[in-house]
Amino acid sequence: MENWTDSYLLDISEIDKQHRGFFELWENECRNADLNNYDQLKNIVEKLENYILEHFKTEEELLRKSGYADIESHIAQHGFFIQKVSEMKLELNYKNTLLFEKLTMFIKKWFISHIMQTDRKYRDEVIIYLSENPQ
Repeated sequence: MENWTDSYLLDISEIDKQHRGFFELWENECRNADLNNYDQLKNIVEKLENYILEHFKTEEELLRKSGYADIESHIAQHGFFIQKVSEMKLELNYKNTLLFEKLTMFIKKWFISHIMQTDRKYRDEVIIYLSENPQ
């Protein structure tokens, strides 16, 4: 699976920092996971999920402040992700450790796709907003 590359940069400092942080977290937690340790696997999934949920809050707040026109569609994609991960976690609760790899790969692939396609749509509007409203 891909690691962080600068092609994922949006040139929005806080968002880029969080995106990069996700890749670091995924790498640190998933690379050496013990597939026989259910509690560890569950903990890893929760860490990844919590990280992304916090990222969504930051991103959605920034989109609201900037007046991003397609915010509802963007939030709906976040909702899809949350629902899908919740469904997969239910299966993981049956101690299906093979699902761990499937779930963590889904999380990472979705996140990459979201950055490269969906997040790029708001990039210009947010950059203009931030230049006019320095933090």
